[in-house]
Amino acid sequence: MKIKLTTYHLSLLFLLVISFLVFLGTIYFISTQKHKVQIVNQMTIVKKSDMFYDYEIKKYPSMVEIINLKEGDKKNIVGISTDTDVINFGILPVGNNSVQKTIGFNKTRKEKTEILLKSFGNISEMVSFSKNNFYLTGNETVSVFLNASDYTKVGNYTGEIDIIVKITKMG
Repeated sequence: MKIKLTTYHLSLLFLLVISFLVFLGTIYFISTQKHKVQIVNQMTIVKKSDMFYDYEIKKYPSMVEIINLKEGDKKNIVGISTDTDVINFGILPVGNNSVQKTIGFNKTRKEKTEILLKSFGNISEMVSFSKNNFYLTGNETVSVFLNASDYTKVGNYTGEIDIIVKITKMG
């Protein structure tokens, strides 16, 4: 049996192939785009919900000032901040230096609760966490580290550290 393709059939097939390629290109383009995050300038709480989870996101502005100490400087300058509404790592000299902040978590819900931590902005490549993406089982602490290497440039670095509390709605 021989199938005869008319110009109409070939045109329809061509349009289907082109449409499919445009669809794939759109999916690829959307998935490779970086979503620009609006950095907060004060502690902000955002509540969201979907079918399976409730989310409480605490967005903390974060900052550090990296300074250059000249050889022979007699003073050791390290600025420490005890603010609770921002994560301010203070003033840190260039070099292999780090600062640690501690965040405490208390389990107050019977529902399964997951903690996720994220950092944004030009400070984010210096920020790390002692643990991340974990289920809260009781009272726990997480250390947030800021590591300034010998290659870190002098300047002010800012961004945001988000604490995402993900609460399971069902069992």
